[in-house]
Amino acid sequence: MLNIKQIRPLDAAIVGVLVLVIVLAGYIGYSIWAENQWMKTSSPAAREIAALSAKIRRNPNDFDSRMRLAQALALAGRDNEAIEQYKAVLKANKKYVPALNGIGFEYLKQKQWKEGEGYFRKVVALTENENAGTGPSPLETAYFYLGTALMEQRQYEDAAGYFKAALRLRRDSSDSSYALAVCYLKLGIMDGYEQSLVYTLQFDPNMPEANYDYAMLLLKKKDIAGAAEHFRRSADAAPDVDKPQVELSKLGNAKERLAKAVQLKASNPANALVEARIASALDPRSVEALVLVGELYEAQKQPDKASAAYDKVLTLDPGNAAATAGLKRVGSGS
Repeated sequence: MLNIKQIRPLDAAIVGVLVLVIVLAGYIGYSIWAENQWMKTSSPAAREIAALSAKIRRNPNDFDSRMRLAQALALAGRDNEAIEQYKAVLKANKKYVPALNGIGFEYLKQKQWKEGEGYFRKVVALTENENAGTGPSPLETAYFYLGTALMEQRQYEDAAGYFKAALRLRRDSSDSSYALAVCYLKLGIMDGYEQSLVYTLQFDPNMPEANYDYAMLLLKKKDIAGAAEHFRRSADAAPDVDKPQVELSKLGNAKERLAKAVQLKASNPANALVEARIASALDPRSVEALVLVGELYEAQKQPDKASAAYDKVLTLDPGNAAATAGLKRVGSGS
């Protein structure tokens, strides 16, 4: 909570101005309130809510409309009203999975983890024997959110079991695999943690959280270049988050790293590549650093990585002669 400081004494002139400000603030506050009220009743979502509400008043047993109303209220951020509508549907049919999913999700949004857990357990019990196959399904969704509710209650072992179950139904779910990684970390299962992060990044290479966590792991393994590249991906994917930028700043100056790479190119190409990769991560728009990364990968007979570096150069500098020549060499296998 904010601390309210004592107002210091004001002279008469300032008090006069203050009164005017208060009057204006009151008018502006009323205007904003009136505009918000108008928006609530005039937006397409509000009109949809009003129409569905009227329909339900005429026919309280129109549960299809109640479901649509609950979903509209949820989208409008009117969570408690949405919960009321879902509960009304469940009174008529306590096994209606879409309503159970809906109310469970609303409770998770409100961080009422235990309540949400209860509803997703009901969904699992109702759908677990279905032949769900692969891909999104009510059961896969329920496993994920049940795992989430348990993880938030620090029941990491049980949560991990549900995330694994979700992944069995949908192998490409990066959300489930990242959540599983978090559980492994909390349980101290570091091999599982690393494997789950790698798996997550296979399906979602730009996930900022997974890139940041994997970069921190690589730092511990002294793979500074790999860490720098993953910090860069994390920073680019979540520019408003400070942590990856802070870690990048600890790795020094891009120009100094590049100068060191150039110096080492002939005598120690392996270390030169490390320095060039770090320089490129620190300054992703440095064409010079990227060209050098491509050339050093090329010298190490890693054509795919060389090609990727040259492609980035041409994105920044179309027609770049060094990158164009490098791509031709890599493509021809020379």
